[in-house]
Amino acid sequence: MSRIKRAMKVGVLLVASTLVCATGLRASAQASNNPPVVAVSAQSTANIVRDHNTLELDGPWRFQVGDDPRSADVTLDESAWVTISMSKPLTEQGIDSYNGYGWYRLKLDSAQLARFRDAPKGLDLFVTGARSVGQFAVYVNGVELGRTEGMTDQPTMYASPPLVVHLPQPGAGGPLVIAIRSWAGSSVTIGRGLVDRVEVGPVDEIAHMVTADTEQDWNQHVSASVLVSFLFFCVALLGATLYLAQRKHSEYLWLSLLCLTVCMMGGTETAFHLGWMGYTVFRVFNLWSGRLFMAATLEFILRFTDSDWRKPVRIVQACVVVLPVLGLLNLERTYEYLSVTAEIVFSVLVTVLLFRAWRKGRPDAGVMLLPFFLAATGDSADTLLNYAAEQHWISNRLAFHQFHFGPVSFGISVVSYSVFLFSLLAVIFYRFIHVSQEEQRSSAEIEAARSVQAMLIPTQLPSNHNFMLESAYLPANGVGGDFFQVLPLKDDSMLIVVGDVSGKGLQAAMNASTLVGALRNELSHDPATVLNRLNNVLLGATQETEALPNLKAAVSFATCVCARIYTDGTMTIANAGHLHPYRDGRELELAADLPLGVVPNIEYEQATFQLNVGERMIFLSDGVVEASNAHGELFGFERTQQVSNESARYIAQTAKRFGQSDDITVVSLYFAARSAQKVARSVPVEV
Repeated sequence: MSRIKRAMKVGVLLVASTLVCATGLRASAQASNNPPVVAVSAQSTANIVRDHNTLELDGPWRFQVGDDPRSADVTLDESAWVTISMSKPLTEQGIDSYNGYGWYRLKLDSAQLARFRDAPKGLDLFVTGARSVGQFAVYVNGVELGRTEGMTDQPTMYASPPLVVHLPQPGAGGPLVIAIRSWAGSSVTIGRGLVDRVEVGPVDEIAHMVTADTEQDWNQHVSASVLVSFLFFCVALLGATLYLAQRKHSEYLWLSLLCLTVCMMGGTETAFHLGWMGYTVFRVFNLWSGRLFMAATLEFILRFTDSDWRKPVRIVQACVVVLPVLGLLNLERTYEYLSVTAEIVFSVLVTVLLFRAWRKGRPDAGVMLLPFFLAATGDSADTLLNYAAEQHWISNRLAFHQFHFGPVSFGISVVSYSVFLFSLLAVIFYRFIHVSQEEQRSSAEIEAARSVQAMLIPTQLPSNHNFMLESAYLPANGVGGDFFQVLPLKDDSMLIVVGDVSGKGLQAAMNASTLVGALRNELSHDPATVLNRLNNVLLGATQETEALPNLKAAVSFATCVCARIYTDGTMTIANAGHLHPYRDGRELELAADLPLGVVPNIEYEQATFQLNVGERMIFLSDGVVEASNAHGELFGFERTQQVSNESARYIAQTAKRFGQSDDITVVSLYFAARSAQKVARSVPVEV
């Protein structure tokens, strides 16, 4: 724990020092790039600020809230309007926050433009404002010269680039009356003002300003978002590829989906800032994409950690998905409160799920825990600070933090998503290595189990003039727990053993191999004795039963039936919990004894039957009876009895077509009279 604390302290110091250095470099760069502002006074009604080869019209402007169509007229007396400066927020100049329309007016004498009389291409007017929502139209001497995309008869908010209009030559001694009509939707509370910069200058200089402003806007609003979206898209493709390769790991699918929601957020934000999408459409996408990200992330964490907290997660998912409806219904205040609450609950829930998984021995959850906690804490803190600033509870200086990497600006949300992304990448690589190792281990186990299986399932069955033997073996998953042996004895009798070990895979195959090995070394061929010895072997006992006084149960068990059939048709048989064999289509009634490996010192009951010439004995495993179709219907005992007088291959294939769910083993013995067999027959094995 002390190492972790030291690492965290070092990380915090590094981040803090980096931010301090970046802030200092940025401040010094701004100081060196921006020359002092010089006020120009003349016989004017406007204070003009000289900036390179352009003039910044800072004021005094006249401002009026509302939308009076006469506001652009040259003859309008605006003396009753409020006097403002563009460089200061309206709220600091005695104007309350407002909604909707607002007009700006300024009179510019021709003498003030005398320094530009030699401009070969004339003069342009450069106007910028609140790019994310503000719309405006520019009038000069009562004539509209240009407007932003959203400033129509039915205005719509767009992220508008700077508006540039070409100024007419002023008349003899007459001023240029510049009027700007501004607008933002009813959902926007305007405090700063929608127009914040107006400059006039030669066409070439204004063109350079537009280029610089566009580059700055890309650096502030687009570049970081595009980069993060691209990285998340790459991770989404990686997650989809891993899911297609490992369908059992559904967390990869949800990883891909949550990354796509981040891409959707970044894509819509980029489209909006580039003016390709209106604010109304952007707001709908923005509301839903953020909540879908939270829902997809919760599902990913739930499946990633194999948590049993499904009900709390489903409740939070339902709430966050429904939450945007409140925003669309213009219940802004309710939506804001619940949105902040939802982000806090989301962050706490994900952190708790990862922490619980880590405490239960999931190191991959620990890899993701600290980065997500830091990202969630930073993002939630940024949300709270921004909300507090919007409510004027704190100063704007304490909120809306921006970091800089060279010319590129980015906020805390970009940092949070980046940290979260790198934690996802770390987890993906960790799980990829872990799953690869597990697959290699599983492949080795399967190969070992297959080699063991070759010993459990005979490739050829013995035959003589008295018995015709046939078998069918259909494993459910490549390696099964079924086994059977047919051993010819010295007196021409046959010992048939059919069994099914509990469990699957290598462990079941190894237990079955232990039984088969013990069976082949067994000197006695009495069925009840054979089962008793196999029971002791599976329990891990020696031939001395006194070595098992305290053993009450075993971790593995097996069902098994053992029968010895003599040349005269006499059959002795004992059963250890296995399915009863069938004799000529009828189930053979046997005593119900316990399976092997359950309780030591069992004396298995042995029964004797007399087979008639032409009768068939069918020994099978429960894979036949338990075969089930798509509707969940079992093959069952009735269907098994109906086909029990058929060949082993027919019975096995019928059960498989019905719907195999377990290993299927069928051994068939047909009893023939000695005199009826003129030539020995070798029956092929059906697999």
